[in-house]
Amino acid sequence: MKQFLILILILSILSSCDRRKSDKIQPKLEQKTELETVKSKKEINTINNYWALILDTISSKKEFKILDIKHTLEIKTYSLNDSSIVRNLSQNGEQVYIDHSHKMVTDFKLLTDSIVDKKQIDRTDFEKKLIPEFYAECNLFSTEIDSIVGNNIYLSSDLAVPDTDNQWRVWYSIKINNNQLGKLEIKETDYVGL
Repeated sequence: MKQFLILILILSILSSCDRRKSDKIQPKLEQKTELETVKSKKEINTINNYWALILDTISSKKEFKILDIKHTLEIKTYSLNDSSIVRNLSQNGEQVYIDHSHKMVTDFKLLTDSIVDKKQIDRTDFEKKLIPEFYAECNLFSTEIDSIVGNNIYLSSDLAVPDTDNQWRVWYSIKINNNQLGKLEIKETDYVGL
């Protein structure tokens, strides 16, 4: 009988230890659950908008002569699939709206007989001439050849903030020296809206 009482005493002590252990674990589980709820509320309130990839490629080609040497300039404007332009469009602290769009670039290819020279531009080429707030959110929208006079190519590019009427035009030139495309020389920038 003594052994039986000792066994019951041991079991009751073990049982109370288990109960204390579970009491300590339970608040921790409740804390984790509350933390996860707060995190999930924040995730629910964050909206990420990813613009679709622009599949249009805008190309143009001009043929011209410099000192009786035939040149061909090809330009191609297209979208990279990089989601690198990020805008925070939040109006209040409760909901976060983040807009992601893809960087647009323009490739220039100058062909002269067997010589090929290439150059690529994007919005960063115009950073110093644009308003910082506009530059932070803008993207290259289009590039066009305006004219070719002698060995100067005159171009214009439109930069715009996606899904807005906020649009600027930049006029610039690229000089051709020894059948090579030179640096961009920005002539003028102006707000053109829509």
